[in-house]
Amino acid sequence: MPSVSFESYLKSIQKNRQKGSERSHYPALKALLDDPANGIDAVIEEKGNKAGIPDFTVKRRDLLVGYVEAKDVGLDLNSIEKTEQLQRYLESFPNLVLTNYLEFRWYVNGKRRLKQVLADINDNCRDAPWRVSTEKIAALLEQFLNYTGEIISNPENLAQQMARLTKAIRLATLTALSQEENQGELHQLKQGFSEVLLPQLTDPDFADMYAQTISYGLFAARVGHAQNPGCEGFTRRTAGTYIPATNPFLKRLFNTIVETDAVSQIDWAIDDLVQLLAQVDMGSILEKFGQRTRQDDPVVHFYETFLAAYNKALRNSRGVYYTPEPVVSFIVRSVDAILKERFNLPLGLADNTKDPKTQKPRVQILDPATGTGTFLYEVIKHIYRNLEDIGMANQWDSYVEDNLLNRLFGFELLMAPYAIAHLKLGLALQELGYQFKGKQRLGIYLTNTLDEALKKSEILFGQFVAQEANEAATVKRDVPVMVVLGNPPYSGHSANKSEWIAGLVHDYYYVDGLPLGENNPKYLQDDYVKFIRFGQWRIDRTGSGILALITNHGYLDNPTFRGMRQSLEKTFDEIYFIDLHGNSKKKEVAPDGSPDKNVFDIQQGVAVAIMVKYP
Repeated sequence: MPSVSFESYLKSIQKNRQKGSERSHYPALKALLDDPANGIDAVIEEKGNKAGIPDFTVKRRDLLVGYVEAKDVGLDLNSIEKTEQLQRYLESFPNLVLTNYLEFRWYVNGKRRLKQVLADINDNCRDAPWRVSTEKIAALLEQFLNYTGEIISNPENLAQQMARLTKAIRLATLTALSQEENQGELHQLKQGFSEVLLPQLTDPDFADMYAQTISYGLFAARVGHAQNPGCEGFTRRTAGTYIPATNPFLKRLFNTIVETDAVSQIDWAIDDLVQLLAQVDMGSILEKFGQRTRQDDPVVHFYETFLAAYNKALRNSRGVYYTPEPVVSFIVRSVDAILKERFNLPLGLADNTKDPKTQKPRVQILDPATGTGTFLYEVIKHIYRNLEDIGMANQWDSYVEDNLLNRLFGFELLMAPYAIAHLKLGLALQELGYQFKGKQRLGIYLTNTLDEALKKSEILFGQFVAQEANEAATVKRDVPVMVVLGNPPYSGHSANKSEWIAGLVHDYYYVDGLPLGENNPKYLQDDYVKFIRFGQWRIDRTGSGILALITNHGYLDNPTFRGMRQSLEKTFDEIYFIDLHGNSKKKEVAPDGSPDKNVFDIQQGVAVAIMVKYP
């Protein structure tokens, strides 16, 4: 155990008490924790060099063991436990010791495991004898130093641990933002995002988005690493090598930030996550990826589990909910059948017939709220099945290159699901037999679907974001999309304030040319209404097509939506609604009187809408 005795340690503490600073005791605590024979080294952190980190990082032969936060002798640790700083530490660090040099508290995954007092001190008499108890404190430190973390064998375990370390990256990023000047690297990154995508971006929101992006980027890189057996070890500096070329934006992010020391203050937190991912048996995590007959989608399930562990409130506010596979399959199969039967396109979603006027493929497909790519994943699988039915599956490689990548598009505003969508769809295409070539990319773009304006930025990283958004704007404006499908977010208090989409939604404020007469038609500002309006606008511009979405079902009968209903009726020739009910707010029940359960884990009822406009 310790390289010094507890008696020597206490004498050092007693000697240094006159200096009146917790830092004056650091060397004594380091000597107590260090164990050279077993490779244990407690590193005293200089807070100016690293942001958001506890006072000590404890490593065994360069591998992270845990962290120690030290407060001054005699401070009440009950009060310290309640501070915002310690609450953040408990959220972020799975193996942590809090001490005032005499009392030690050990926490695992935010829960206190043990509390022991090494010595009691009488503050009224500095020379009073200290009552020492060493056996129990030795056992506590032994367990802290030997903690190896939970065994990670499935996506749920990994999501929980990644969530903790992502919180550490978020805390480090937020702390570094508060410490650096306005021209610092993180401020430049934040400005790039706010100029192009999120004008109201706050420091906490940026830290959150950045942490999730780094976390999922590293996850994507580790997946790529696992698919290349025999390659070099997985480190922060090599991670970008394994990010698929299908996601050029994420590659740029890693090349400019993660693999370098551009934001050196938070490198320590990124390295902790890299270490976790490097030790994971990714083979078992990926075991079910790409199995075409499964009933559950582990990638989406992983993202939901992660988001629930990381920030459940964010999941709720962003409307991030896993669309059940049967719902996705029903919508995709319905669209495919309509294309075949009503539009005379024999291969349905797989059809590559060109429009004689534009010489562009007729069946161009867009998911305007891609999330983790669930709908586009099902579209890819269904297209493959269609080709199998006519004996063309053996031509998959050439078909994808010539007839699929140029017809499949997705837009996503949140960084983490954007990264996962790229990962998942790239894997799906590869596992069905396609090999990406050169600089080919997937048509999944980081953008705000509900904002039409072209973007520009003087910030280097902002230019990367702008390029991504502008390529998406070209798709929105110029590509004759025939199929718009998906599960847009539901948010009554929409964060999308774009004047462009507000102008389009304003059409819903009128019935027969007359104003609704509502004092405050706020329900028309819900995100799902805006996405329906976007899909309607896009199909209208194309001249024909199918809008197929699952959304909040409030617009079916709420009086405020009568202008919306009339507008949709004028645009589309056929409209099919499947009301799935499940509205606990309305206390909906099934015909037999039993509770009417929702297909999502939400209170608001939902409905599938399939709207068809013929040429």
